[in-house]
Amino acid sequence: MARPVDADSAETYESIVSAARDLLAEHGDVDSVSLRKVAAAASVSLGTIQYYFENKNALLEACLDGYYARLSALATRLIPASQDPERRGRPFIEFIARELFEFACRERALVKLRVSTNAKRGELHPRRQVEFMGSMIQAAATSLEPHIELSGPPARLAIQSVASVMSRMAVLTDSERETLTDRTGAEAQNSIVEHVVAATLA
Repeated sequence: MARPVDADSAETYESIVSAARDLLAEHGDVDSVSLRKVAAAASVSLGTIQYYFENKNALLEACLDGYYARLSALATRLIPASQDPERRGRPFIEFIARELFEFACRERALVKLRVSTNAKRGELHPRRQVEFMGSMIQAAATSLEPHIELSGPPARLAIQSVASVMSRMAVLTDSERETLTDRTGAEAQNSIVEHVVAATLA
């Protein structure tokens, strides 16, 4: 496909991805986001969208690229904190749990996208498995060894289990939070946060 007149390389690419992220956050539903809606929101032509992304799935994966980059940056920042003498054992685990769950809640729309695309595909995208189910979880397990009684595969599996719980809890609807906690608004969310922390400590 020829380069459209309104295509301006990296700036246009980021504008399209940002518009798609905003629509996902607004609608909370992958099916309600179309290439036409993204084009309108990004103020570009449909041809420009198709120049950068061969289909909607490719655009959604580009949205997830940013999510995974931010997750990787957070992990890189948190792992050295395991050496902090002020946080040993349970205080460190609680600190990590709060940081990760806060991230998941901030990234709620993309967590929901990640969960739904993984479910449709039946697995984490193969190009992400080595880093996010391999090296990153291994680095996390190694940094946690002084703080927990697990190591090796059991530690990696425990981390994956906690990540799965956090993902599901981060995408709870207001109605689900209220039903689960018998509270509303911020009180319901605080109850969920405390539960996630307690579950992680356990």
